[in-house]
Amino acid sequence: MHIEIRMHDGWQPKTDTIGCVRLIWMPHCDIYKFARVARWCTLMCAEKRGRAMTTTDDSPDVTGAHNTGARNSTSPILDAFETIAAKGGDPKEIAGKQFQFIMEQIRGNALPFFTELRDNRPILQSPMATLVAQFRDVEEILHREQVFSVSPYLPRMMGVIGPFVLSQDITPSYDHDISVMRLVVRREDLPQVKDIVSRHAAEIVRELFQGRGPVDIVQTLTRKVPVRLADEYFGFSAPHDEQMMAWARSCFREFFINLLDNPEIRAPAVAAGAEMRERLDALLAERLASDDEGKDDVMGRLLRLQRAGDVAGLDNDGVCRTLMGLVIGMVETTSQAAVQALLVLFSMPDVLARAAAAAKADDDDALSDLIFEALRFRPINPMVARVAKEDYRLGAGERHQTLIRKGTTVFALTWSAMFDPRVLDAPEEFRPDRPDYHYLHFATGLHACYGRYISRIQIPQILKPLLKLTGLRPTGAPEFDGTFPEMFRLAADI
Repeated sequence: MHIEIRMHDGWQPKTDTIGCVRLIWMPHCDIYKFARVARWCTLMCAEKRGRAMTTTDDSPDVTGAHNTGARNSTSPILDAFETIAAKGGDPKEIAGKQFQFIMEQIRGNALPFFTELRDNRPILQSPMATLVAQFRDVEEILHREQVFSVSPYLPRMMGVIGPFVLSQDITPSYDHDISVMRLVVRREDLPQVKDIVSRHAAEIVRELFQGRGPVDIVQTLTRKVPVRLADEYFGFSAPHDEQMMAWARSCFREFFINLLDNPEIRAPAVAAGAEMRERLDALLAERLASDDEGKDDVMGRLLRLQRAGDVAGLDNDGVCRTLMGLVIGMVETTSQAAVQALLVLFSMPDVLARAAAAAKADDDDALSDLIFEALRFRPINPMVARVAKEDYRLGAGERHQTLIRKGTTVFALTWSAMFDPRVLDAPEEFRPDRPDYHYLHFATGLHACYGRYISRIQIPQILKPLLKLTGLRPTGAPEFDGTFPEMFRLAADI
């Protein structure tokens, strides 16, 4: 099967194809946070180990000739990767070039690259990181929480909000904090969440499209609705919505993108964290002064737990840390997912028509299935990062089994896993009836995204009123602030 994908910064109206699926434009994604540190990390690790990026002795050499010109090669991308080392040179430079090559493939040629990895190098080791491509191996990593740590996130959260549950390994502190979150953010609240989101989205879309001109949906819809939900459901508001958006973006950029600890990125996050905390202290003081126990939002529930003394260690720091972490993790990810799902729908007119029909028929289950299948072709994250806390043999019993050494950074390629034909039937086809466990948008295991149930409602409900419009279409490429959607202008015939 011929596979061709183009991912680039410019708007390209022509069609690219992956089997029966057509893609028109691939925006920046969070892979940039890995690309930015690629050369630095590989040079550091190569200097310590004194070697270039290679597979280990535990992994079979199944790529064949290392000549990129080999006519019958089944893995031309990996051949090109190997050729970098075959040319010789300084090990540090070779390691940097090889890792840069990998990042370029994920950013610009992801699915063909993933296919070669899954078929020929399911576990590709390097001085900087180990790439894991097959579904079962990715799943194994994400379910071995005691072996593969999430601790890399912790240093950047400290000094901004403190040790949020996302950055904690499975410890008594994690059990405490996740239990508190389950008490205050409840599955039975989902109808209320849906009502809040759908109401605001419908009102915003109605106002936006009163005229005939193109309108931006990012600042006015995909970022604003999560901020409105933060106010009404979580009980955490800013003096104005734009302030909350700015806080959330600064903190999210520090937590998940600033892997080089750039002080120019950290400083705005620290300032935003202090301002968020000051705002929360004022909101908490108002609640406590009014003795208002009747407001049944997340803040109110946290304060009732605190007053009752039923949960040890739930002081004001714990209340604020929980609220800040939940909101920071929701705003930008929701906006990015909504924009990227919409881009995929625009690239497939038949699927766009099905989504529009589901929206108009108020068939929310069908709409959700279509949206999250669309995101499989353009997820907001292509991978999840973990660090091995001990030596571990991944894929034990398989031909590609590999010993992962303690301290190794592992990139579990969730995007690749969602296209693994060993698990998914015809992964190149658009099939919205796939089982839920085939989707790794929210990872899996104990560290699966806590807000996944809210996201499964919020993202489709934000897009629903747009999809009800007649003749909905983009008028150009989205604009990005780094990895974050900044503007996406749409037009409709109403």
